[in-house]
Amino acid sequence: MDPYLLLGVPRDADDQSIRRAYLEGVKAASPETDPERFKAVSAAYESIKNETQRYSHELFHEDSPGNSPLDAFLQHARRSPRPAPLPLEALKELLRSCSKT
Repeated sequence: MDPYLLLGVPRDADDQSIRRAYLEGVKAASPETDPERFKAVSAAYESIKNETQRYSHELFHEDSPGNSPLDAFLQHARRSPRPAPLPLEALKELLRSCSKT
């Protein structure tokens, strides 16, 4: 399932909004009352919790906007306003994760 939809945040949400939505989701579905929802909310947050994770999610996951990594990249590149480039460390981490697959 789409983590943005599960957390109830737009795709262009900032880190604080995503964290706030995660905390509200975890509070509403604790491990004792609804363990499945708790796991889903936690997994959604882990996949988009920071800029590097979101970028990687959009490029490599099936529920991202396109059907392939290239489609997702092109859609990301076409957004306006033009997104800020990723920091060098984030790019290195992304390349390391690509080389593991």
